[in-house]
Amino acid sequence: MKKKALYICLLSLLATYSCTTSCNKENNFSVLEPFYFSDDSDFVHNNQFLSDTGILGKQIFFDASLSEPVGISCGTCHSPSAGFADGRHTAFSVGIDPLNPSDRNTISIAYNILAPDRHGDSIRGLPEDVGGYFWDGRAEFIEAQVTSPLLNPKEMNNKDIGQVASKIRKAPYFNDLKKLFKISNTKDDQMVMYATMLALKSFQTSKQVNPYTSKFDFYLQGKVKLSDAEMRGWKLFQDTTKSKCSLCHLSEANKFTNTIVFADFSYDNIGVPKHPSQIHLPLDSGFAKAEFVGKPIVINPLEIGRFKTVSLRNINKTAPYMHNGVFETLEEVLEFYNTREVNAKYVPEYTPTMNTEDMGDLKLSDTDIADIIAFLKTLDDGYRLK
Repeated sequence: MKKKALYICLLSLLATYSCTTSCNKENNFSVLEPFYFSDDSDFVHNNQFLSDTGILGKQIFFDASLSEPVGISCGTCHSPSAGFADGRHTAFSVGIDPLNPSDRNTISIAYNILAPDRHGDSIRGLPEDVGGYFWDGRAEFIEAQVTSPLLNPKEMNNKDIGQVASKIRKAPYFNDLKKLFKISNTKDDQMVMYATMLALKSFQTSKQVNPYTSKFDFYLQGKVKLSDAEMRGWKLFQDTTKSKCSLCHLSEANKFTNTIVFADFSYDNIGVPKHPSQIHLPLDSGFAKAEFVGKPIVINPLEIGRFKTVSLRNINKTAPYMHNGVFETLEEVLEFYNTREVNAKYVPEYTPTMNTEDMGDLKLSDTDIADIIAFLKTLDDGYRLK
């Protein structure tokens, strides 16, 4: 069955099939008790704040037997210690074949997974598409996001849902999955995959993946003070006429999450240069490209070169940056935002749809940039009050 048809069939089950426990009870981000872990191994074995559904989703997320051949899990490219981006910090993450890496940088799922399903909306007073998943928004809804890597030939390489479902049935957690979701016909591939999707969704949207335990969060709660540099950076970050950061990376509660995630989940072409290793490759069309029966096609020329505005939470942990990993450090990113229009070394991959209003010649000083970066580092989760 083609992926598009699969998603339609699975969505049709939403009205008639539900989880027997509260799949979202662990997603109460207002809980003051923070979630911490020391390393990836500690994270894997710590089920604090997870519902039964979330625990199952976590087991699936770190199950390396679900790839073809075995050896790659969701957690391979989404490391908890790296803000749920790729802990190997390569521009293009490697899935099943080290000689055939992906053509984009791994996007962090933390906080970005809280985006709404893709839809039309008003962003800064203008009609735009917003939401969806992956850099190009190709997954319209979260259920498509959680299953896409399982079928991607460069990631986990399963040929179809039947192959994935067969592996799920052999997993040690399958009996729990079957009981929790009341799967009466265990031979029904779609039902097994639907339950798998709900479990993964529950884990990925949980407090463990989106813990809100940064220094900035404790500052908002009045439990810690920002340093002078961090405070200057926070004020600069919010300045919509000077740094302009918060025009897209919202410094107020996002209307979709009711929390500050530092993203509006819209799409923009900010003029990112090609990665040197991709110079010989065709233009990456970004949001303009959609998958139709497994084949990418450009559906709207006005969207060419536009990519998702991602959350800045844990940004200090998720290098390299941009959809193609072209920048290695935050200093490089800020230099690009500050001088793109006046620095000849920045050659945008595609200019016709490029944003020329909100960046490019900001005239930020070296001190301004250092202060903004100092603030950005306060967004790292795992801050412990002294």
